[in-house]
Amino acid sequence: MTHPLQWTSPQAYWRIGPQARQRPELIAQPQILRFATDDFMDQFLSTLSQEPMALPEFTAQYETWRQPHVGPQANPQAWQQRAPSRLLPLTRKMQAHALARQGLPALPEATPPSALNPIKLYQAAHQRHYLIAGSLVCQAPGLPDRAINPGTQKVSVVLRRLQPTHAIDTATTLPAPTDLSQWQEHAWVPGAGAEAGQWQPLPADNTAVLPKEERLSTFPARYTDPDGQARRLFVGSVPVGRRETYQAAPMREPDAIELPPQAAQEKRAQDARIAQLQSDALAPWRALVNIARDLQMAPSLSIYQPGAFDDQGRFQGDRFNASQVAPAQLRRLRSQLQLSTWYTLLDLRQWLADHLPNYLSWLDEQHGGQAVASEPPGGASVAAFHAALQRVRTPDDLINGPLGLLSTGGGFDAEEVAADLPDALHRIGQASVRDLLENALTGSEGHATQPFEIPPPGEGGTELSRWPRFLFMLVDPWSQVPAPTDDVVDDADYPSERAQAGIGGLARLVPKAALTLTSPVPAAPLATTVPTDMREAWYVMRLVYERPDCQPFEGSVLSAPSVPFQMAGFFDPDAPARPIRIGLPLDISPAGLRKFDRNTVFMMSDMLCGHIDRFKGITFGDLVLSVLPWPFHKDFNVSAKGPCKEGGDPLGVMCSLSIPIITICALILLTIIVSLLDFIFRWLPLFVVCFPVPGFKGRKGS
Repeated sequence: MTHPLQWTSPQAYWRIGPQARQRPELIAQPQILRFATDDFMDQFLSTLSQEPMALPEFTAQYETWRQPHVGPQANPQAWQQRAPSRLLPLTRKMQAHALARQGLPALPEATPPSALNPIKLYQAAHQRHYLIAGSLVCQAPGLPDRAINPGTQKVSVVLRRLQPTHAIDTATTLPAPTDLSQWQEHAWVPGAGAEAGQWQPLPADNTAVLPKEERLSTFPARYTDPDGQARRLFVGSVPVGRRETYQAAPMREPDAIELPPQAAQEKRAQDARIAQLQSDALAPWRALVNIARDLQMAPSLSIYQPGAFDDQGRFQGDRFNASQVAPAQLRRLRSQLQLSTWYTLLDLRQWLADHLPNYLSWLDEQHGGQAVASEPPGGASVAAFHAALQRVRTPDDLINGPLGLLSTGGGFDAEEVAADLPDALHRIGQASVRDLLENALTGSEGHATQPFEIPPPGEGGTELSRWPRFLFMLVDPWSQVPAPTDDVVDDADYPSERAQAGIGGLARLVPKAALTLTSPVPAAPLATTVPTDMREAWYVMRLVYERPDCQPFEGSVLSAPSVPFQMAGFFDPDAPARPIRIGLPLDISPAGLRKFDRNTVFMMSDMLCGHIDRFKGITFGDLVLSVLPWPFHKDFNVSAKGPCKEGGDPLGVMCSLSIPIITICALILLTIIVSLLDFIFRWLPLFVVCFPVPGFKGRKGS
C-alpha cells in the first residue's frame, strides 16, 4: 500500500493553532530563501545543522538598497542551546512543551505581492542568492519524509512565467498576481542548438508538466528537527542570472500550429542561415551607407570643397554640383569604402559557398566564360535572387563620368571595374585575390604593407599590385548607393535610410528552399530573437516529483506555486550594490610611485607595434586641428609604417606597466569624461559623494 504524497514547505514553517489559521496556504507552499553573502551554501547548511527552525528568517521579502531586508543574525552557539537528544521520553516531552510555550521563531508577514512592493529577486552581482526549498512527505500521521530512489525517481524544480488570462494592453504594466486563478502559467521549453527557448502555455489548472519543459536540478539537505527526528529538504537554485533570457524569450500562442520535428529543425536551420547573412554581409554593407553620407558628415571629412560650408560648418552649396567636390577627398573616401567592400564581398561569397554552393558554382562558370544555362539552378526563387544581385550595378557615370573612378583616380582601366555584384563576387573568389586580402597589412612578404589608396590620375605604383586588380563600389558618396532590392521603403525616410532598407530587403529574397542544410547550423545572433512581451514579468516556481516507472498508476506530484516574484535586471535601480573598495596609492610622490613593481605586461604583435609607432609623432595640437573646420583644418598626417622589425625579422614587444599609476590615470580620465558629458546627461550630482577621512595622509611624518 502506498500513501498519498504531498509537497510542503520546510518543517520550520509548519504551525498549529491560530498561526496556522492565519496562514493556511503556508504548509503547502515551497519557500524561497534569500541570502546576502557569497558563502550562502555554508550559511544554509550550518543553519540546518545548528538551528533549523530559524529558516523562516531567510524568507525572501520585498527589499531595496534603501530598505534592505536585515535577515537573520549570526548565532554560532545556537546548537549548544538545544535540548540533549538522549533523555528519557518524559523529560523530552516536558522540554518539548516548554519549547512550545516559549514559541517558535516568527513567520514572515503575509504580504501579498503588489506592483509597488514586489518580491524582487536580485542577481549574484548584487550579492544576493536565492534557494527554493520544500519537503516531500507522505500524508500519514507525523508527515514522514518520502523515501526517494534516485535511480528510478527524480525531484526537480520548474520555473513558470505568469500571464493574465484576460488580455491587457502591452503598453500597460502587468498588475501584481494577487489572485493566481486569473493568471495562466507558461512553461519554459529550451530551444535546440543555440536557440534560447520559448514559453509555452499550460492547461488552465496548471498542474501538468510538459515533456520538454526544463527541469532544474535539486539536492537533498538533511537535518534533525527539535524532536530528534531526521528530516530532509529538497533544495534548488533560483536562476536569477538568466533573467534576460527569460524576459526576452518569445511566447508560443495557445492555438499556434506546432511543426513536425523535421520541419521545425529545417525552419530553424533556414532562419539561422538568413541571420548569418544579415550579420556577416548585409550589416557591414548597410554600415557603408553611413560612412558614405556626405551631408551629415563634418566639413573636415566631407567630399566637398571647404567653401561649400559656412563658418559654423553647415553645408550651403549644391550637393549635385561637381565643381564643389574635392577630388582628393572623394578619392580618399572611395579608397576607404573600396577596402571595406572587398572584405564584405569575401564574407558574402563565403556565405554563398556554405549555403548556396550550386548557385555559386553556376555564377563562376557563367562569368568564367563557360557555356552554362542562362538561368541558375534551383528554380524561380534562385533566379529572382540572382536578378536582385544583378540590380546592384556600377552606374556608367561612376566609371567614366566627370567624378568617376577612372577620372579622379589612376592605376585602373574600365575592364577592371566590375559591372555588377555577381561579377564582383566572381572576381573576389579568385585564389590570388583572396590571398592578397587575407594577408594584407600583416607584414607577410609580397603583400600590402600600406592601407589601400586609389592613386591620383596618371599615377600607379608598385603598392597597387599587392591589392586586388578590380574596383567595385557597393556604396559611393557621389553616385549614390547602387543597391536596388525588392523592399517596401518609406518615402519620408532619409535617403540613407531608404538605401539601408533596400539592402535589408535582399535577405527576404534568399531562396530558402535551395539552401543547403547539411552544413553546421550557425549560431543565430541574440538580436534576431524578437521578444513577445517586454513588460516586467512575474514568475513562480514549483517542485516536481516524477516516477516514470509507476505510470500510469502513479503520476507526477507537483507542488503548489511559490510566492509570485520578479527578477531584477543587472542595472535595476532598486538593487543592492555589492560593496567594492578600490584602494588607490597613498604616496603618489615620485619617490613613492617608484616603489611599485611594473608587474603588468602587455604583449603586442609586430603589426600592433607598427601601428602604435605610427602615432608617436602625433601631438595634441594635431588632434585639435584635424577636427577644426576650414580654414583651421589640417589633415591627419600619419606616417606610413609596416610591422615592427629588427634585422628583417618580425619584432613583437612586451611592455611592463605599473597598475597603481594606470588606476590613477583611469580615475582622472573618468572624471574628465563624466564632466564633459554632464553637459548632456546632467548626471554629475548623482555621480559621486565624498566623505572626509581625518588623518588619512599619503605619507606619515617621520
